[in-house]
Amino acid sequence: MLESYVTPILMSYVNRYIKNLKPSDLQLSLWGGDVVLSKLELKLDVLEQELKLPFTFLSGHIHELRIHVPWTKLGSEPVVITINTMECILKLKDGVQVK
Repeated sequence: MLESYVTPILMSYVNRYIKNLKPSDLQLSLWGGDVVLSKLELKLDVLEQELKLPFTFLSGHIHELRIHVPWTKLGSEPVVITINTMECILKLKDGVQVK
């Protein structure tokens, strides 16, 4: 029952940055406490808006995203999200000068 509250919250954060992620990708695996997602494509426009860097993102991938939910100690231990190898290809925005 608790997972029905936690899964949508996690999904709202993760889905903001990851393309083509379905709630079912998280739901079944989270019940066991851990979920590992591989070969994820990043939403480049969201990264550009949030980070406000002088770069344009040409591509972005996460090789492995691991989420650990401590169900029995949810009130006292954090949910841990670990990114293992994030790869981005960037291009300097037009009109930006390097000093």
